[in-house]
Amino acid sequence: MKKITLLLAFFIGSVGLMNAQSSFTGTNTSTQTPVTIESLITRLQNIGNVAGNVNDYFTPQEQRMLNVHYNGIQNIAPVVITQSNTQTIESGAEIACASPTSFRNNNVYRAFDLPGDYGIMNGLEVTAVEFAMGTISTPSGFPITANIYSTTPGSFPGGTLTLQGTAVHMATNADFETMINLPLSAMIPAGEAMVMELVLVDDGTDTNFMRFGCNNDGETGPSYIMAPDCGANTPTPLFDLGLSQGFVWNVLGDDEPGGGADPAEVFGINNSTASLITFDPADPAAFTTLGASPAAGFENAGAIDPNDDGTAYVLDNGGAFYSVDLATGAYTSLGSIAAPGSETWAGMEFDPTSGTLYAISTNITTSTLSTIDIGAATATTVGATGMAGGISLMIDENGDGYSHDIVDDNFYYVDLGTGTASIVGSLGFDANFGQGGTYIKGDAGFVYLSAFDGGAFQGQWRRVDVLTGASTVVGLFNGGADQVAWTSAKGEILGVSENALEGFAYYPNPTNGALSLKSVNNIDSVAIFNLLGQSVLSSKVGATTTDLDISGLTTGTYIMKVTVDGQTGTYKVLKN
Repeated sequence: MKKITLLLAFFIGSVGLMNAQSSFTGTNTSTQTPVTIESLITRLQNIGNVAGNVNDYFTPQEQRMLNVHYNGIQNIAPVVITQSNTQTIESGAEIACASPTSFRNNNVYRAFDLPGDYGIMNGLEVTAVEFAMGTISTPSGFPITANIYSTTPGSFPGGTLTLQGTAVHMATNADFETMINLPLSAMIPAGEAMVMELVLVDDGTDTNFMRFGCNNDGETGPSYIMAPDCGANTPTPLFDLGLSQGFVWNVLGDDEPGGGADPAEVFGINNSTASLITFDPADPAAFTTLGASPAAGFENAGAIDPNDDGTAYVLDNGGAFYSVDLATGAYTSLGSIAAPGSETWAGMEFDPTSGTLYAISTNITTSTLSTIDIGAATATTVGATGMAGGISLMIDENGDGYSHDIVDDNFYYVDLGTGTASIVGSLGFDANFGQGGTYIKGDAGFVYLSAFDGGAFQGQWRRVDVLTGASTVVGLFNGGADQVAWTSAKGEILGVSENALEGFAYYPNPTNGALSLKSVNNIDSVAIFNLLGQSVLSSKVGATTTDLDISGLTTGTYIMKVTVDGQTGTYKVLKN
């Protein structure tokens, strides 16, 4: 029987030598000084208030480190499935079947018992997988294939694997000791377990070398590897090979597949990927990418034309002006518009009562309100706002304007006739870097922010009370990892939602107290869950109408499951 060797810089001993060409290897060759979370926090404090792209200040891995530090891995997506006790990528603990210069065929796995270990009974809608990279050396890149399978709980490494989704990451040297976030669409049926697999295929060139990122911080389920060249002919737990480390992996998704959607639709710019996106205002995590932005600068301002809701207009911070076809994501250059003085464009919105397009600009010392002439591609100054860092512009259906300031973290009412801004109240979070906002018809008294919270270091979708300025988090963009600048909405949020159960309605939504339910047929039961899948309220009903008191719940987004005549519907509820 072949034996396996593991070479580790920080471990003593071996479990036998297979041959001189291929072995399980984890030797640390890094000479780079590791970045610490303490150094990143110090850098964040030293940066202060800026209106630009967070990517200019932190690499994607550094952003992730800050995000996880402030929020914890379990709270950066609607559902995070993981068996890794920490997200640390430990130098010297990496694993792969490889020769000294290239990897061999590697299949590595984790198996997740969704019903038994995570209480996920209705299936899982996978949106992305995450995995840590260790040492890597490649002249031109190579593919890493990620597969998501469903299987019978408890059967892996035996049983039947049914492929539900796949995606490919092209690995490069820039991936060294980073966490890869790979979008992947898959659906795990109700009652099934999930298996994640990563596949490396030796191309025979003897030029591509890598090891999977691991740590020794413990795991709640085994890491598996299959690599025939190193003697592991079937998926084998690393522990059974005498290894103590585990892979650093996560699966992101939604444990409420098929939930209802509001008729309102929000569009915006995901500046983390420089792409136009759209999403349901009740579920910002599930955004759809429509196309790439051609803007050379930071695309910080945009607005949908209320008289042509298939078209939006955007400005980057250098003044480049575009129209955008929202159906195709195609941008058309309309020229260039300079912002007043030393300021750069930060927000833009139409007044639906007049059709006038307004824009706000800032240099983090002053902010100015202007009008934009689309045909002439020119700006006319309305007046100074009095804000130091006015970063957004929202105008409701009554023609009332609002903004928020990233210097003092307050919410403001903006007089569109003079530009003067009057403080309303504190936002309740550390607004920093580029962000935006919009009003959504049907939700009178509130506006929404595509915020970046510097204190939590994450991109958030927030709802703001225009009478107090207080804001609450509705959801996160890609688990908080993506920075969304301008946003603008079309359509309307309805107070009574029509969903999967025929003849059932609930209102008002959002609510800060009572939630009224009514149905043509008897409502058997209702339960409300937070986004971690924990039940926070349940009730037997046995009537066609009932009122739920949710005033005791903290503000945020919840999932409501309603059973009527044995049929269950799933709905999103916003608690103010």
